[in-house]
Amino acid sequence: MISSNPFGNNRHADVLNEDPTDDDAKLRLVAEVKHRAKGAFGQKDMPSAELLYGKAIKLLDSIPGKSEAALYSNRAMVRLNMGKVEQALEDSNKCIELDGTFIKAYHRKAQALIRLNEWDDAIVAAKKGQEIEPSNAFFQELIDNAENAKAKDLEDKAKLKRDAQDVRVELHNASTARAPPGKKEKKVETGDNDDESDISMRGYKTRADGKKTSYFHTDISDEAKQLIEQQGYGKPHKLEGPTEAGPAEVKGGGSQWNQAGTYEERGMMKWVEDTFKQRLVGLKFDIPTGCGGSISTSAIENIKGDANISCSRGKRRHLLDLSFDVQFTATVGDASGTGKIAISEVTTVADDAPDVKIEVDGGTPAAVREVFDAFVKPAGQGLQPLLLAEIQKLVEEYKDK
Repeated sequence: MISSNPFGNNRHADVLNEDPTDDDAKLRLVAEVKHRAKGAFGQKDMPSAELLYGKAIKLLDSIPGKSEAALYSNRAMVRLNMGKVEQALEDSNKCIELDGTFIKAYHRKAQALIRLNEWDDAIVAAKKGQEIEPSNAFFQELIDNAENAKAKDLEDKAKLKRDAQDVRVELHNASTARAPPGKKEKKVETGDNDDESDISMRGYKTRADGKKTSYFHTDISDEAKQLIEQQGYGKPHKLEGPTEAGPAEVKGGGSQWNQAGTYEERGMMKWVEDTFKQRLVGLKFDIPTGCGGSISTSAIENIKGDANISCSRGKRRHLLDLSFDVQFTATVGDASGTGKIAISEVTTVADDAPDVKIEVDGGTPAAVREVFDAFVKPAGQGLQPLLLAEIQKLVEEYKDK
C-alpha cells in the first residue's frame, strides 16, 4: 500500500506533518522549522531546506500580518542551488514585494535573471540593489557578468548568422557548378612563338618553374627571401618578462600581459583553503570557571564555494561565497568533548554575517555539553565570537588582494 503522507520518507516529517490550529503554536513551530531549515542548508540538503522554508511560509501566511520577507529570500537561495531558477525568481519578487529594501532579494533576483538569459532585467535588478546599498560590490559583479554574457550572446548569434550565410553561399556555388560546360574556346596562335595559349586560362600565368598560378601572384626572389629571414619576419618570438626597471603599471591590477585592462579573472580557492586552515585552527578560549579548561578549534574541513578576483574596465572585484566546517574540542577537568561549527554564507558583503550551526558529538559528557551551551553556542561570548572575528579579518585581507 502506498503511503498518502508526502513527507513520510523525510527526516523532518514530524514538523512537516504538524498542523497546529492556534497562533502561538504556529509561531513556535515556525521557529523550529526555520532552525531546521538553516541546518538542512548547511548540510547541503536542499530538498529538505526547500520543504522547511515552504512550511514556515505557509504557517505565517495563515496568521494575518505575520509574513516574513527573509523566508522567501532564503527559499530563493535554496532553489537557485537546486536549479529551480523560475521559482527562485518568483520567491525573490515576493520578498521584494514584502520588503523593498531587502538587499539579498535583489542579489538573488539578478542571479536568477542571468541564468534565464534575461540580461537587461538582471542589470536593472542589480542596479536597484546597488542604489539601496552602494557599498555592496557584489552588485557591480552581477552587472559586469550580465553585460559580458549579453555581449557574448550577441557575438554568438552574429557568428551563427555569418555561418548560415556562408552555408547559403556554398550551396549556391555548388548548384551553379553543376551547370553544363560551355563550348570550348579555340586555341589561338600568338604569332611570336610556337606556344599556344588557352583563352579559358585568362587570369592565370605561368611561373618560372612552369606551374600555373594566379595572375596576381608575385614570386619572391632569393635575395628578398634572404632579407626577410635576416629580419626575422614570419617567425614566432618569445615574449620577454618585465625589465629590470620594473613592471609597467597594469590597468585594473590585471596580469603583466593584460596591459589593455580587459576582463581577466583569477581563482582564489587555493589561497582560501590554505589561509583559512592555517589561521582558523588553534583558536582558543579559556573557560572562566573554577575547574579550569579550554575550548579550541582543531580542524577546518569541507571548504566549498567560490572565490575569485576579476579585473574589468580598470576595476578589481572580489567574489566570495564560502561554507566550511570548524571542528572544536574542549577539556573540562578530566572530561573532554568535541563538536562542529558549520559556517555558511561567508561573503564580502558588508553587514552580512555568516550563518552558524553548532553540532555536539554524541559521546560528549553532560558536563562538557553544558560548557558548549554556555561558551560555543552563544554568538556573544566564548569561542564563536573569536572565530567570527578571525573570519572577518581573513575576508578583509582577501578584499585587499
